[in-house]
Amino acid sequence: MDYLLWEGLDFPTTFAAQEADAEHLAVGMLALEGAVTDLATANWDGLLEAAMKELGYDETFYRITVTGHDLRNPAAAAKLYKFHGCALRAIAEENTYRPLLIARSAQITGWAADSRFTIIRDQLHALVQTKRTLMIGMSAQDENIKHLFAKVNQQNGWKWTDAPTPVVFSADKIGDDQRDLLIVVYGQQEYEAHRNNICNEARLQAYAKPLLLALVLNVLAAKLEVLANDAHAPKLDATARMAIATGIKVLRDRVADAGDGDRLALARAIAAVSARVRHQLQDGTSVAGVQRYFPLDDQPAHLMQGKPALKSSGQREAAVALGLVGLEEAAAWTSSVDDPTNPRSGALRLTSSGASARVFLAANDDNITNLLGCGAFDEADSDAVVICSGRVAERQQRSPSGGRRDGSLGPRYIALSPMLLEATDLDDLRDRFRGEIGL
Repeated sequence: MDYLLWEGLDFPTTFAAQEADAEHLAVGMLALEGAVTDLATANWDGLLEAAMKELGYDETFYRITVTGHDLRNPAAAAKLYKFHGCALRAIAEENTYRPLLIARSAQITGWAADSRFTIIRDQLHALVQTKRTLMIGMSAQDENIKHLFAKVNQQNGWKWTDAPTPVVFSADKIGDDQRDLLIVVYGQQEYEAHRNNICNEARLQAYAKPLLLALVLNVLAAKLEVLANDAHAPKLDATARMAIATGIKVLRDRVADAGDGDRLALARAIAAVSARVRHQLQDGTSVAGVQRYFPLDDQPAHLMQGKPALKSSGQREAAVALGLVGLEEAAAWTSSVDDPTNPRSGALRLTSSGASARVFLAANDDNITNLLGCGAFDEADSDAVVICSGRVAERQQRSPSGGRRDGSLGPRYIALSPMLLEATDLDDLRDRFRGEIGL
């Protein structure tokens, strides 16, 4: 039955080593950030798994399940339901997983009654009952998916007036298959009475690459806003903290605009830059090449607020620093990033009319020492600005060149925690920050 699939497509060769695209990397980052916990696909390919490997993790990060029995294995961070089969498993364990590849129309029709897939059908049925759905690509064409959503409607399911919208399509226009799915989700009578409103609410006019990359940037910015808002700065009021959040959004939008021409390059740059910055901040390391993706937190933004484990991480102060950089964007300097594979690149580069500086973020003084030790910058680098979330040792405070005779001031070290403690308001904090950056 699968001769054309296995032999005609040369299945083992075609699907053995595929290269991930921007949308697969974006999904991987969203999963690592805890924003995506359940994915379902009728595709066999291993592109999501390839993206996870590119981000520095193996495929076990996803709990991949074909029949549902895999759900009994140890927990993973995100569930990936490959309900029409998995190419990588069919290649690795042909006797077990090749018979589970669903390709022909008769197999698709028979899937709904095939006892081998009972568990996964039950799981998917529960999933569409309890979680809102974002559909990307051609999913609405799948007969099995339509049947799953039809069963939900039969059991007092979602209402189209529920907020947020229960079912959303990533599409420019709502097509016939998508309309059919909306009818079975909300019922014929409800759809006929409100068809225009239902279709408008269900349509998100962006395709997979821009949408998923936008979601990544939005999740990262939302997490930075939570972190910045939790930073200890007793004299900063709600208006000041909202302004810092606005600065974070400025940087978010700068990244989006800069990378829109090549979205695969943008996805890789987001992953590589954020990984380098997080490793420098938390570990004081800066090795050559692309580092393993380091999420801001493995839980979504709304679970990070007030989280005790983040208090000493240095991330809260670092988020404030990024917000302040965003507020000064264009007015005082322009921000950009260097090659994220270069161990001497920092979090970002700030450029004014007369100078340029690499900015490094470090959670504490020990990490500054570690960054010096690994060569990320050295004591002769006058273009380096190091923002420490805590206090900086006396030997590292910004000071005249002392015994040096070359006139170089070396790196500029900024202790952000005392600055936040002492600042009387946002204007005072911005003045202090600009002065210490020294551009």
